[in-house]
Amino acid sequence: MDIGVLRRDGRTDPFFDGTAAGRLVVRRCAACDRWLAPDAGGCPGCGDEDPGWAEASGAATLVTWTVTHGRPAGDGTVPPPAVLALVELAEGPWLHARLDAADPAALRGRLREGLPLTAVFVPAEQGEAHLLFRPEQGD
Repeated sequence: MDIGVLRRDGRTDPFFDGTAAGRLVVRRCAACDRWLAPDAGGCPGCGDEDPGWAEASGAATLVTWTVTHGRPAGDGTVPPPAVLALVELAEGPWLHARLDAADPAALRGRLREGLPLTAVFVPAEQGEAHLLFRPEQGD
């Protein structure tokens, strides 16, 4: 399933600068040392209205997932299914993301709550690089 074209909106520049460089950059409030999701508008801990940005490790664990199936196109082709996930970063924030799986059936039996994941970055022909998560080797 095609992700489509991702575009930055000004608020997300540091996040997409990071993905372009192969780094996961998320919000981090220096005042109270709280890690936040990239789309956080402020810190719920101390009220800072403009928390900064920091590089996260890229390590995560799977919280839950679903497999989506696309609708047939006008020519009858059916896009491949995609695995959508909710992941918890090692630093604490939860993110919605896709799992890097060309064939979701290959993940059958491997998907489980707590599965260790690693961030991967896929360059795009148009727009911004995509953040995906991949099961760690050996899992």
